[in-house]
Amino acid sequence: MMKGQYFSFDAIIASVIFVMALVALLSYWHSVKSYLDYQNDDLSREAIRVSNLLFTPPSPSPAVSCDTINRFGMSFTWDDRRLDPGIIACASGKDQKWLQEKLGSAYPLVINITEFSQPNSPVITLGGTIPQPPSGKMDIVKIRRAATIFNGTSGEAYPAYIDLVMYNNK
Repeated sequence: MMKGQYFSFDAIIASVIFVMALVALLSYWHSVKSYLDYQNDDLSREAIRVSNLLFTPPSPSPAVSCDTINRFGMSFTWDDRRLDPGIIACASGKDQKWLQEKLGSAYPLVINITEFSQPNSPVITLGGTIPQPPSGKMDIVKIRRAATIFNGTSGEAYPAYIDLVMYNNK
């Protein structure tokens, strides 16, 4: 007579394990699907490409001035990925069209560099500001990357955030 009670207890435990496995599988599937949808968006792929391009040296390297740059990048060399403050300073005076052309992007973009060399360090903006869309509809992709900026005069390197904002008016 007691065998039926043990069997029902086993069935309850097995059902709970099955439901937990099913929930875990569906959760994993949903997260992978969301990630793939994010990767397949043209604007997202372009933002990832441009954020990687920022950590390359400019072409031709070393850049004498911003007027001689064919392809924009902010690092010193391919081996030294620290950011060059001279390139950042000369690019901060350029407009959004120049930045978009030098990065080879079809979408307008803005780059904000937040330095942590001192408390309340200023934010350096490359490419101006994001305009307000007339219709109120805009696709925006924001990517934040950590970087190291080398200060050649003091010989120190300090951390910074690079915030890339790429947008497309609908």
